[in-house]
This record gives sequence, C-alpha cells and structure tokens, in this order.
Amino acid sequence: MIVGRGRLIALVGVGLIGLGLGLGLGPGPGAGGVIGLGQTAQDVCRYIETRLDVSPALKPVLCQSFQAGIARGHIEPARALQFLQAVAERITPQNRGAAETLLTLTSQLVDPAKGDLPAELLIRRTFEVFSKESSPDVAMVIAVREATALFNMLQRVAGVYRALGIALAPNEPKKTLPTGFGPVELTVRRVDTVITATAVALDRFERRFDRRLDDYSGMKAEVMKELRAPSFYGAEELPDELVRYIDARTTGQEWAPIVQQLAADRGRRS
Repeated sequence: MIVGRGRLIALVGVGLIGLGLGLGLGPGPGAGGVIGLGQTAQDVCRYIETRLDVSPALKPVLCQSFQAGIARGHIEPARALQFLQAVAERITPQNRGAAETLLTLTSQLVDPAKGDLPAELLIRRTFEVFSKESSPDVAMVIAVREATALFNMLQRVAGVYRALGIALAPNEPKKTLPTGFGPVELTVRRVDTVITATAVALDRFERRFDRRLDDYSGMKAEVMKELRAPSFYGAEELPDELVRYIDARTTGQEWAPIVQQLAADRGRRS
C-alpha cells in the first residue's frame, strides 16, 4: 500500500536545494564504493539486507519493490545502489524514520504493483539535497519533503499522459501508439522518459525566480524543450513523431494545476 501523503508530509520540514550534481548525469555521493558490489538486482537486495540500518521488517519490502522496479525497467541496479548508499551513509538514530520514509517512497514508486513510475527525479533530487546540506538530519528531512512533492507530481503527470494514450498497462512491455504523425512504439523506458522529462521541466519552471503560476505558454515551452533533448540520467532520445504528438495535444494549461500544487507542497504559492 502506498504511504499516505499526510503521513509523509508530517515527517518533514521545509527547505529547498541548490545544485550539487549539475544535471544529475553523474553518480551520487559515495557511488564509487557501490559500483564494486556489482550491478544486479541481487546486489541491490544484498546491500539492503547487510548495509541499511533500517527496521528488519522493512528490508524484505524494499528488496521486493526494488527488484520488481528493476525487472520492469524503471531503475537500473547501479543507480539503485548509488541511491541506497547515499541514504545509508546519512542515517542516524534521529533521522531513521525519515530515511525509512524516503526509501519506502522511492521503492514504491518503481514497483509495478504500486507506483509503476520512474524514480530518477526523486533520486536526482536526493543527491542534490545531500550534496548541499552537511547535516544528515536536516538533509533527510528536506529530501523526504522534496520526494513527497515530486512523488505527487509524477503521478499527476502520468495521468495527463495516460489520457493521451502514452502509458502501458501493468506488465505490458510495449505497445504501438498511432499519433497522426506516424506510429510510435512505446516501451517502459520511453514512457518513463516522457514522464520524467515533463516532471523535470515543470520542477525547473516552478523553481525559477521569475515564474508565474498562470504562465501556460512558459510551462509548455519548458516541457517541450526537455522532451526534445532530455537532460537527465537514463533518458532516451524520443522519436520526433512522439514529441510532435505531445506538442499538438497539449496547451500548457494541463500543466498549470500540477505546478501550482508543487509550489503549494513546497510552501511557495506566489
């Protein structure tokens, strides 16, 4: 069962981040040691079981969800290991509850039986927070707050695309989408790229100092820019037919409520 929004928000405070990893293309803090473990789903579970200082009852839950997400294609083992080590290095007795929430939220996002969504934006933001905040307790609080807001945003973005047919049913590996510009094969990675690129763009728009929450054309321009040249770890270049289809079927108004809610979740309404 997905962790409730109210419970997540209750665990966290306020704050936001600068940028420590540029576009998030590189590994997170401490990633070098993790790569030596290998790059398989089994290595992810082994790390959870032996290196994470979390509740013993939580470990098999995390293992199952991350394994399912890896099998589905929502996350690569090496990226999962980078994320897990970054969190593990910052767990303290004071922030263990928040760390467990962050881990659970991320694992649920990629699990096909729960979120069935990509986690790259949450992982990238976690790395940014950790690189900015020296206090592990403060960093964990901010990371959970951001992950909560982004989790909600990813679900809403996916809902917009689902209405356009850019979605896969549970356990459906691929399908063909007629676009009017030519048929496009949708795969898990391709759909994840569309969702993540859009969320990256809307997140970037919301964080701009000059942004307006009713600037529909500005939101659409930001989204289309990212779709044409996705800038994040694990992105796949999208077919021109798919990008043109999205351009033709969106106005920017569908993104406004999502950006407005993201701003509200961050305590930034103006």
